[in-house]
Amino acid sequence: MYISARTRLILEQLLMSHEPVATADLAEYMDVSERTIRRDLKEVEAVLGSYQLALERKDAKISVFGSESSRQDFKWQLLDLSYNEFTPMERQQFILKTLLKENEPVKLIVLANDLNVTISTVSSDLTKLEEELIGRAEIERKRGYGVKLIAEEATKRALLSDLIAMTGSKNSLFQLFQRQKQDELEMLADERLLNVIDHSLIQKVEGNIRAWRKDLAYEITDEAYLTLIVHISISVERMISGNYLQEMKSEQAYFRDFPEFTVAKELLAACLDMEAFVVPDGEAFYVTTHIRGAKAQDETGIFSGNENVQAVTIAKRLISKVERELGSSFQEEALLSGLTAHLRPALRRLDQNMRIHNPLIKTIKHDYPSLFKIVRVAFREIYQQSDVPDEEIGYLVLHFGAALLQKNEHQVFSGLVVCSSGIGTSKMLATRLKQALPQLKDLQNVSLFEILNHRNTQHFDVIVSTIDLGKVDFEYFLVSPMLTDREISKIEVFLKQKEMFMPQKETREQEERMTLLEAVHHLENEQEYMNTILAILKGFQVVKMEDTQHDLEDTLRAVCMAMFAQEREIQVEILLRSLLEREKWSGFGIPETRLALFHVRNEFVHQPVFQIFSLQDAVDVPAMGGGNVAATTLLVLLAPEKLAPQGLEVMSFISAMAVESIETTRLLESGNGTEITAFIIRKLNGFLHDMRRK
Repeated sequence: MYISARTRLILEQLLMSHEPVATADLAEYMDVSERTIRRDLKEVEAVLGSYQLALERKDAKISVFGSESSRQDFKWQLLDLSYNEFTPMERQQFILKTLLKENEPVKLIVLANDLNVTISTVSSDLTKLEEELIGRAEIERKRGYGVKLIAEEATKRALLSDLIAMTGSKNSLFQLFQRQKQDELEMLADERLLNVIDHSLIQKVEGNIRAWRKDLAYEITDEAYLTLIVHISISVERMISGNYLQEMKSEQAYFRDFPEFTVAKELLAACLDMEAFVVPDGEAFYVTTHIRGAKAQDETGIFSGNENVQAVTIAKRLISKVERELGSSFQEEALLSGLTAHLRPALRRLDQNMRIHNPLIKTIKHDYPSLFKIVRVAFREIYQQSDVPDEEIGYLVLHFGAALLQKNEHQVFSGLVVCSSGIGTSKMLATRLKQALPQLKDLQNVSLFEILNHRNTQHFDVIVSTIDLGKVDFEYFLVSPMLTDREISKIEVFLKQKEMFMPQKETREQEERMTLLEAVHHLENEQEYMNTILAILKGFQVVKMEDTQHDLEDTLRAVCMAMFAQEREIQVEILLRSLLEREKWSGFGIPETRLALFHVRNEFVHQPVFQIFSLQDAVDVPAMGGGNVAATTLLVLLAPEKLAPQGLEVMSFISAMAVESIETTRLLESGNGTEITAFIIRKLNGFLHDMRRK
């Protein structure tokens, strides 16, 4: 069946929307009159009718009426419906893709023939493209010469990544990796992906990254996983076509010290069937930034690097600023954990000026206009090193939006929430579900890859997904991340029907009964917490440094010597070098305070250590988020390389404690050893008490 480009766009908008769509909105979206839209609706009705669906009109709004299974079947078939027209946006995307992949000039007549349009139409599309690319790339046009894109290689790769994001192809990639038969793979090859990357190459890259991902000591989200696959696939394809990033800039040389740099070389070498030493450093640097942008997106809050300290500090300050603006407080533990998990990779992206695609940004701005403005202003006040795009702010807003909804939750049913977009989105969806449906309980967030391999889906009362799971052997609700009233109603009806046939639940006493193995595990965890806290308290001291050096290196050397005087196993020069090496990666000064938080975690540290040094004169320390801090108090945290997760959690708690409130900051700045020691003992006892209650 043939359909026109406008009809296809109308159908896509109707099927993507979870609410009736106004004809005026469709007209504005496609830049035509409402009369034209009404005329096109005849073809829309004809197409829907052949798939047991109908067009429903009400109050100048239209929607698709029919069963959910028919809607899903039609979504899959829509990609296979033939058409010979391109929308203006599709034409521009096709032209951009062609210019990005060709090293030589392309004739206008070639582009016109490929798109089945006139040369003047192609020329008009090029003008619009030029406007979109201002500041990033130029389009060179010469009579008899053709058209060529002029841009740096890194910019071309960013544009290729943007093309994939704009064509919405990540859903296709999700499905691609779950199928093995070639005919199924061909069916899933979305033509609007414009063949930006060869599918067999993507699969080869994905296989290598999947093998690497299995051995990771931390989790990365499906969204980050796919983004990494896309960027590495682009790198590999560009290298195959002879376009390299050869060298690193001098200020990027320290990236060679990161373990991800070696991983990047090995991954690229495996994908290109070459030796790792042959891979150019520039290529390894490019992939390293993306690996670091994807790593550690978990919620454990593990004390694993200065980036975690910086993330905790910024998250604390952000929560405080937003609370002041809203005039209300949050349940901080969960919000702090989620924000910290998101900020670790976000800060890496911002540091390297890496772009991020946020498909929810328009919805977030529409649903949370005031909150978006507050978070944007607050974050830009805190982080001043570079411009922060709205896409990054949008994800932060999701965390605050979820926190605002976490009130008056009741529990009856259990469920799974499938979401590929990350922690913030899945939390938002879960809390909106709980708020709208108080009978829901025990909502677990899982990734797409987890749900497709989940063998216990039947143990959950309801499964909700923000992504089309394709053909699966269980029922689920496909919803938008922001969850509309119509979607809530469908789930509510489903749960009411299920309630009629629910078996009697076990008593609370039976549910909470602890097995012998669970009791042993619980006590072992408590012992790990206790051992770390004991080691910290035994070595804790507040030291007044009488002879302060104004140079940071000399000050840190004096601090190391003071620590050596108490603990003879400390290797002063190694510790000093570790502190200075980490200092160049990111600032340690806590903005709006006179505190600096230094830390080291390596094999030369044998016991957890926390000590505070009060300086007679201030020393300038690079600040988290840019600038400098005139520090008069240095907080030093040392952790062994091999420290249990519980011990690392204690260290993270201490690093977060330093910025928990203005009162805490003032106490630490005071240098009053007696009061600070009493405060630290009280806080660590409180932490241990909270851990025992969990």
